[in-house]
Amino acid sequence: MKKLSGYFFVACMFSVVLGITSCGKDGDAGPKGATGETGPKGDKGDKGDQGDAGVIYSGWLDASYGFDSTGGVYFTDIAADKVTAEVLNTGMVKVYMNFGTSASPVVVSVPYAEETGVYIKEYLLEGLIELVSNVDASTVEDTNGNHRRQVRYVIVPGGTAARAAKAIDWNDYAKVKAYMGWKD
Repeated sequence: MKKLSGYFFVACMFSVVLGITSCGKDGDAGPKGATGETGPKGDKGDKGDQGDAGVIYSGWLDASYGFDSTGGVYFTDIAADKVTAEVLNTGMVKVYMNFGTSASPVVVSVPYAEETGVYIKEYLLEGLIELVSNVDASTVEDTNGNHRRQVRYVIVPGGTAARAAKAIDWNDYAKVKAYMGWKD
């Protein structure tokens, strides 16, 4: 009986191995089936969470300097309600001046100084950017109606971890403009 059971087991195993090895994909692929109907449109998903505030920037602004006879300097104030205590404590505010025109910009970063002694510097307060200079750096209009010496500010809110991969020189307006994708 033991001999018969042993032969039976070997015969079963041989059948299983033969069955597995004889299966294959020798035939050609069948024709493609017809495309089914499009199902109904699904429900609209839930609204996502509000993202963090991004970089805020002003347009090019005209600046009108007044003379402070006590200090012997010229100054102008730019209202900037987005310059908050939180931004001053954790973010960054950068000011630029365009000595050229919008068609032919010559943009510099403030604070600005020339070898001749001319300077423009900024003071940042809640809701206000004050520019101080030893010359009248007011916006002027040339004979073609183009404005020169306009000012722009950029606010980078804090609270977001810095990314080492995207280091940017905020003093180089051309690099900031390219990084932000600004058109003007």
